[in-house]
Amino acid sequence: MDTVWLTYHELADRLGIGLESARTLVKRKRWPRQKGNNGLARIEVPLEHLAARPASPGRSPDHDLDRSPERPPGQDPDRVSDHDPTAVAVLSRTMQRLESQLERALAKAGRVDVLEALLVERDRRIADLEADRDRWHAAATVRRRWWPWRSSA
Repeated sequence: MDTVWLTYHELADRLGIGLESARTLVKRKRWPRQKGNNGLARIEVPLEHLAARPASPGRSPDHDLDRSPERPPGQDPDRVSDHDPTAVAVLSRTMQRLESQLERALAKAGRVDVLEALLVERDRRIADLEADRDRWHAAATVRRRWWPWRSSA
């Protein structure tokens, strides 16, 4: 069986897959790995596996993240010629419903802000009243001499 030693990046480029997909493939196939002289891991890949998939030289390793596979490159997503009227109607109704829910949520959030401000003011008043209570309690429980005109001996 003929093999070739490739880095993960080279393997991903040759197979036209992402880097993480190449790592997963190597683990799943249990291909031998070893550290190269440059410090990068090299994988022993069978040539049959490389021949089964044609190489895509212009493809980036993260091509799946660059564009979606459903839309050909260069096609504007806003200019789709085949609109389904039923789907458009359903999406319009859903969008209207979501907009009304958003308006209600924003109104509720405004009320929440007012209530939070009122709670902060209430907490400040409670703290002031507790401080007054503590001062009055301290003044009422001060130990006084029984005969203030008489000096203690």
